[in-house]
Amino acid sequence: MSLWQKHWILERNSIYLLIGILIVIAIGGLVEVAPLFYLHSTIETAEGMRPYTPLELAGRNIYVGEGCYLCHSQMIRALRDEVERYGHYSLAAESMFDHPFQWGSKRNGPDLARVGGKYSDDWHRDHLQDPRSVVVGSIMPAYPWLFTNDLDYAHIAEDMQVQKMLGVPYTDEMIAYLQMLGTLVDFKLYDDKSNIR
Repeated sequence: MSLWQKHWILERNSIYLLIGILIVIAIGGLVEVAPLFYLHSTIETAEGMRPYTPLELAGRNIYVGEGCYLCHSQMIRALRDEVERYGHYSLAAESMFDHPFQWGSKRNGPDLARVGGKYSDDWHRDHLQDPRSVVVGSIMPAYPWLFTNDLDYAHIAEDMQVQKMLGVPYTDEMIAYLQMLGTLVDFKLYDDKSNIR
């Protein structure tokens, strides 16, 4: 009797079947995971990729904080209709400095992966203040407080430290520079109202 004809042992004894399933899953898992330990990186390199500037990082934090990712994705899938509408499909390298990444698949609004340079700064300002002034059928809410609230830049250096711990190649010199900004002059010595015109 061949080994293939003895499968009834597994069918009649659930413990043997369970052990067999676990062995097959373990072997499959090792085959999938083991090569990752030998690779330097699983992300291909793309020319032009760089970490966010402090201002871009602050803007990204506002984007995440306002929940924009709930309606907009930042990942174009390699499907013909998406590529025709939005452009080249997204590469893993495009989000290598994103923590957390903003891929998503839920779209109430359009994908934003290729929106950079597509519209003017004025268009974006108008769109954030009153979305229906530039896109008539938009269901996006307005964000007028973005233009009246000052940017809280006190935590940008901390944000960059966290990003550095997560592997984004920010240098200590850049973070030290940001920590220095606005601290060289003791503004307590100046009369705030004397130079206001």
